[in-house]
Amino acid sequence: MQLTQEEQKLLSTYQNWLKKNNLSGNCNTYFISKTSMLVFQVWELEKLISETIWLKNEKQNWQYYIKTLDERFNKSFSLEEILKIEKDFVLKTFKEKQNL
Repeated sequence: MQLTQEEQKLLSTYQNWLKKNNLSGNCNTYFISKTSMLVFQVWELEKLISETIWLKNEKQNWQYYIKTLDERFNKSFSLEEILKIEKDFVLKTFKEKQNL
C-alpha cells in the first residue's frame, strides 16, 4: 500500500516543520510501503526516547497505534490526527531545549 497524495503532502509538511525547528536530527519519520507502516522515532543523545508505529489497514485507515511498543489502541486515526499526536509529543519532549 502507498500513501495517498494528501497523506504524502501532510507527511512532507510535518518533515519540513521538523527541519525548520532544527529537530530533524532528533526525529525520524518514514513510511514502509511493503508493510504499510508509518514510523515515528524520537532520539536524544543517541538514545531512542519513543518509537510510534501506525499501521494502515485494507480500508485505508490508520490503526493499532503502538507507542514505544507498550500501548495499543484498536481505533482508527486520520493522518492529521497522527501528525498532531506526534507533533505534540515532540514539542513536549524538546520544549525546554527549543523555542518552538
